[in-house]
Amino acid sequence: MRLTLYTDYSIRALVYLGQNPGRRVAIQEIADAHGISQSHLVKVVNRLSNHGIVLARRGRSGGLELAPVAHEIFIGDIVRLMEADLHTVVACEPGKGQPCILANACRLRGLLAKSLGAFMAVLDRVTLHDLIMDHKKY
Repeated sequence: MRLTLYTDYSIRALVYLGQNPGRRVAIQEIADAHGISQSHLVKVVNRLSNHGIVLARRGRSGGLELAPVAHEIFIGDIVRLMEADLHTVVACEPGKGQPCILANACRLRGLLAKSLGAFMAVLDRVTLHDLIMDHKKY
């Protein structure tokens, strides 16, 4: 399973915020800490903020902080939120919108759906708190 940088950046930002509870963190601080583009991180934070995962405040005393506590944020939910086309791998649709000519006889679609389900089931059991507190477990 391959996740986009969008998802990677969102998890990095959430881990950073989780490691800095009780204070507002600037987007630039997170970008600098991870060596990533601030403009890309702004897009990620905007989406997380729009979905109530991150509180974003502008201005002099502004910054970012987690909206819920870290043990209430499940990584599976974050992946689903950030990965717009998570299920296209299961669709088995070739380019140009053409239906697959093997669709009725191929079992690959079912195997891919099953593996995606297993992948997400693991992520659904992991919270942000788990990622922050137990680096050796994963």
